[in-house]
Amino acid sequence: MTPEKTRSSTARRGLIAPVRFLWRLFLAFVKLTIVGVILAAIAIILVYRHYSRDLPDPAQIGRHRPAETGYIYARDGTVLYELVDPLSGRRTVVPFERIPRILIDATVAVEDAGFWENPGVDLRGILRALFLNYQAGEVVSGGSTITQQLVRNVLLSPDERDDLSLDRKLREAILAVEVSRRYSKEQILGIYLNEVYYGNRAYGVEAAAQSYFGKHVWELSPGEATLLAGLPQSPTTLNPLHNLAGAKQRQRVTLDLMVKHGYLTESEAQAIFNERLQFASTATGIIAPHFVFYTLRLLEERYGPETLYRGGLRVVTTLDPLWQAEAERIARQWIREGGPGYTPLRERGATNAGVVMLTPDAQIIAMVGSIDYNDPAIDGQVNVTLAPRQPGSALKPIVYAAALQRGWTPATIIWDTPVTYPAGDGTVYAPRNYDNAFHGPQRLRMALANSLNIPAVRTLEYVGIEAFVSLAHRMGITTLNDPRRYGLPLALGAGEVRLLDLTAVYNAFRNGGRYRSPVAILKITNARGETLEMTDDTPGRQVLGDQGEQIAYLITDILSDNTARQYMFGRNNIMELPDGRPAAVKTGTSNEWRDSWTVGYTPDITVGVWVGNNDNSPMQEVAGSNGAGVIWRALMERYHEGRPILAFEPPDGIQDAMICADTGALAGDHCPRPVNERFVAGTAPRTSDVTLLTIGVSDDGTCLAASYTPPERIRQVTFVVYPSAFRAWAEAHGIPQPPERYCPPPEAGAGREGGAIAQITQPMTNTTVRGPLVYIRGVALGIYALDIARGQAADTGWRTIARGEAIRDGILGIWQTGEDTPGEYTLRLRVTTGEGILIEQRVLLRLEPAGTDETR
Repeated sequence: MTPEKTRSSTARRGLIAPVRFLWRLFLAFVKLTIVGVILAAIAIILVYRHYSRDLPDPAQIGRHRPAETGYIYARDGTVLYELVDPLSGRRTVVPFERIPRILIDATVAVEDAGFWENPGVDLRGILRALFLNYQAGEVVSGGSTITQQLVRNVLLSPDERDDLSLDRKLREAILAVEVSRRYSKEQILGIYLNEVYYGNRAYGVEAAAQSYFGKHVWELSPGEATLLAGLPQSPTTLNPLHNLAGAKQRQRVTLDLMVKHGYLTESEAQAIFNERLQFASTATGIIAPHFVFYTLRLLEERYGPETLYRGGLRVVTTLDPLWQAEAERIARQWIREGGPGYTPLRERGATNAGVVMLTPDAQIIAMVGSIDYNDPAIDGQVNVTLAPRQPGSALKPIVYAAALQRGWTPATIIWDTPVTYPAGDGTVYAPRNYDNAFHGPQRLRMALANSLNIPAVRTLEYVGIEAFVSLAHRMGITTLNDPRRYGLPLALGAGEVRLLDLTAVYNAFRNGGRYRSPVAILKITNARGETLEMTDDTPGRQVLGDQGEQIAYLITDILSDNTARQYMFGRNNIMELPDGRPAAVKTGTSNEWRDSWTVGYTPDITVGVWVGNNDNSPMQEVAGSNGAGVIWRALMERYHEGRPILAFEPPDGIQDAMICADTGALAGDHCPRPVNERFVAGTAPRTSDVTLLTIGVSDDGTCLAASYTPPERIRQVTFVVYPSAFRAWAEAHGIPQPPERYCPPPEAGAGREGGAIAQITQPMTNTTVRGPLVYIRGVALGIYALDIARGQAADTGWRTIARGEAIRDGILGIWQTGEDTPGEYTLRLRVTTGEGILIEQRVLLRLEPAGTDETR
């Protein structure tokens, strides 16, 4: 064998060993993999058999469940509504082929984007949900497909349906896979769309289409279909008749997902979103339908539709049928017919109104969601008491309450003068008052009572937007959830709030700063007569801080101050009740007359009223006072008929003090307009700032007499002196202030009785003098300096030759000319009077060489 063959054989033997090792390793891996797969399959089979041994029969899908009727009552026992099972009463099965494709696509996009491909479960969704649940330490995400939702709602028992355990999820997933195997995707989706709950007592797409839009599902427009598709996520909360903004926001999510998954283009989605929706008018004989459906919403949130419509509940509500009927009557009358001296509000472009009446313990005794529930022309089924609208000045009491929390008082001065604030887009915000005028310094009491806009904006600037929004939320406002969106116009109602919430805010003021959520339900019992819940009589939580009761009283005292608000609203305005009964009330008007508000209270009741149009179209100069205000007063008058007149009693910790109405300081002996004001104890002003001053003035009194003023021209005048910040305002209101400047002195060198002030009498100007000594004579009535400089009217090079004071007629100084060359010189006399006024005289001289003569 040659050496070359020997080397080749050795190389082959060297490669064989590693190859054999790798081969054996590969075979071992394959065996382990096979074993692992077998074990995993066995585990899956065991888990499947364990959790599927007692699964419901998928054929049960679509079967109806029995229900027990419940009732909703008014507080006096009147039946308001019968809780009929929506599955049997509001459910119509339609073939899958009749359901619009856009509704199918929208449902898949928003509920289960992988529906057409997945086997009934979405493994990625499950893994994502498991990860989120592991992070949270509890079940926070389900990752359910449409098929899983279907089997959960139709096949699982109510108890198991609400179970969030892993066992239930596994059973649901197995059942979903089984259902997906036995039914086509079209069958599954068809059953789902006929069963899912859309809110407003509507199960299935046909019931939802009829309930919301009064048409068959196959007649839905793209906008209507995509709105419905988003409701199953939270049908109670997103009910567009109560929360149109929330439903539209969910529709936006649905459309965005349809764009993402290729069902629509962006332009198509935007056109669908912009489509105007017209909700159906379903005639009903229900008493107070808006209140009933509001109560149903609360019940659904607490108990779910299963218990609500199948549990035989007996629900006693707070509604008072008498006052509900009166509130409806009065609101409808003023919109359609008007009243004595008033034309119907609809003739001025107002078509709708909402009313809320709250007892002191926050019970809703009346809720008028529209003047006609069955009128589609005004979107009568939309509950305007729950619709976010701009409240105008009706938000101001919260602004001022926040300022009182931070140390302001009803006597704090706020300047109603022009002010501008730079906006982020390069423009400026310049608030204006309702009357387009400026009113100077205004006490907080006057600013709030008269609804002055500029002081309110300045107050919000002081309080801060975040602090104001925080207080508003504590007092019951459920909107205004992004303070970064708002600027200082929020003080004037540039954010949207609900009438029910704002009425509850005023009720908190009435209750000394203690807030209670509006109460609609007094008692709930089940079919067996067992009490499930009862309203309590707790006074509510204090939301205005340690001195909240006193602050709330001060706001009440201001809002009920008829004398204070006459400054802008005049006598016998709409906020004054005819019998002289105290009422704390505030009006509000949004921009372009789109919303008219009046909210106020007596010790007996709190009433909130809104007037406007559901489509947000503007009215014809319908403000809070001449729109909602007339309904508010009419209802207040009716409610208080025969009731004793009660006053708002001050709590402990309130003190009275006499203040100066113009400056807000303590009223001293010289205050021209002392008034009584109320304060949180310990916060009243302790010093006065208006004083008397007697001074000498000259001539017409516009200047101060000085030391050089002739005595016969001086007279003594007594002034009522205001602080410097109020000087211009006082003068503008006919209150003369002492002059701030001295009368001008006579011209330099001019004579006056008793002598001049600054006068060089020798040498006279334009004369020639000779050295070596030149004596300067004259008058200097004050501290003086005598200077010399070369040239005419020299501005520099001055040399002081003498200083002194108070020479009436004598030698002022001596000019020693020894070192000065012949030529022109200017002699300057400067005299500073006792008032600090500088008077100057200059004399031009010519210096010649010294001779035998000497000028003296």
